[in-house]
Amino acid sequence: MAVMKLTEDILLKDLFEILPQAKDILSKYGYDRLVEDKTDKLLDHRLTLRGFMNLMNLSEDKRGELWNKIQQEYNKKLAGG
Repeated sequence: MAVMKLTEDILLKDLFEILPQAKDILSKYGYDRLVEDKTDKLLDHRLTLRGFMNLMNLSEDKRGELWNKIQQEYNKKLAGG
């Protein structure tokens, strides 16, 4: 598996490809609203993680918490877990 450096500028579609559980993480921060509005499929291809955090108007604390959760899951994946 090729190792990819995660940044907040990753498109959601790319994030979901390499880390499918990211949808579950993002749902706790408002992603479910995009699914309910049926805008998720359109936005996944255009919205970055940073853009998602801006769209959901996440505080700095929530942004850090979200980013840490995604990094933890990605590190687990890299470690084979």
